[in-house]
Amino acid sequence: MTKVSVAVAVFWAMLSLPTATAQAQILRGYAKNAGDERPLDQARVMALLRDGRSIGATVTDANGRFQFRVNSGGKPFSISITRIGMEPTLSEEITLGTSDTIDVNFNVVETGIRTDTVRVKSTPSLNDMRLMEARRRGWRIFPPVEVEKLRERANSFEDLLRSTGYPGFVVPSRRDDCIRSTRYNRCLTIVLDGIPLSGSNPSINPRDVYFFALLGKTEAAVQFGDRTPWGAIVIYTRAKGDR
Repeated sequence: MTKVSVAVAVFWAMLSLPTATAQAQILRGYAKNAGDERPLDQARVMALLRDGRSIGATVTDANGRFQFRVNSGGKPFSISITRIGMEPTLSEEITLGTSDTIDVNFNVVETGIRTDTVRVKSTPSLNDMRLMEARRRGWRIFPPVEVEKLRERANSFEDLLRSTGYPGFVVPSRRDDCIRSTRYNRCLTIVLDGIPLSGSNPSINPRDVYFFALLGKTEAAVQFGDRTPWGAIVIYTRAKGDR
């Protein structure tokens, strides 16, 4: 602890006051930040005997001021002031008469706080978990970073597919035709947010796509059964919180 010198002004209680008041020992004063002289509020102020026993305590108010009664029994004591982020401070020893009042002012030094390392891990979104699962299964993935670069220049999902330049599928020029697998020359099933779709290709806004993956015939059968007989293009749209 760092000791500080304190200014002490002793005021004798007036003889006309009642006996209970005349016997009170009162500590009062204020605490401020030594760096910029801001009032130090919510600081713990304690009167401590030499053996460490407390004979009174309080906390500073919004203006950094405090006042409380003690009963030292004529023994010397010190005043301590503590607050998180501030250096613990201890006054010089004080000896009071049975009815003295003293003013004690503190300039407290700010100090750094040492803590253990804290690791913060955010909870993954639903689509992040889907992406991790797709990677675990070894799918051919077009990840969010790649999709983000391509989708702003695409007017349709078909444009998005063409922009990848990937040779595993053939994108038709006609809107009513299907996207075909280059290996089997058969229509790939579109799986949108986990649901295999039948019929013509759905109209998908490329700006809604979070990531997509190309599944071969065997991979698609394992995941979706006979609903995707020749492979699939699995699309996950952006959920709340996805970039």
